[in-house]
Amino acid sequence: MRRRALGAAVVALIVGGCATTGPATTATGPTVTVPTTTGSFNPTDVAWLQLVVPMTENALAAARLAPDHAASARVRSAAAAFASSSEQVLTRLRAARDRAGLPAGDVHSGHRMPGMVTPADLVALRTDDGAGFDQRLVALLRAHAGQLVVLAGGEQASGSDAQTRALSRDIATEATRESEALAKTA
Repeated sequence: MRRRALGAAVVALIVGGCATTGPATTATGPTVTVPTTTGSFNPTDVAWLQLVVPMTENALAAARLAPDHAASARVRSAAAAFASSSEQVLTRLRAARDRAGLPAGDVHSGHRMPGMVTPADLVALRTDDGAGFDQRLVALLRAHAGQLVVLAGGEQASGSDAQTRALSRDIATEATRESEALAKTA
């Protein structure tokens, strides 16, 4: 029961203002638009994919800055491992998104959410070097990994597509491992 409540809360937070494919308006005001999907995908699956794909893309962009900006060899190594893992995860996430019939666009663009590396974060990382970069990057990637675990719990509790739920379990396991590796860079 607790897991289902967590899943419902995560989906409500995601869908309650973020998971839209465009502004739909009724006589009473704006509404949330969830695209029609194929197969066994429910709104939890859709919301999870629409959030986790751009989150992972942005975190990957941040990790790829480490070779040119990081001072610490440990941070560069952890970021390289993070990037390699994220590339593999993105391949699977995009395949699930495509299987669900969802568009490739980022419906969360411009939103500030936990664990989301924003365009402003990327600008700050690009203009920073050394220890300041290391600290900022590690904090962003750990926040990202932590939020992936939370969101995966919601998907596992309330998602209906078995393959997407399995993917979320794999991502949660990997995110936990990445967070632990990043913690060792300090």
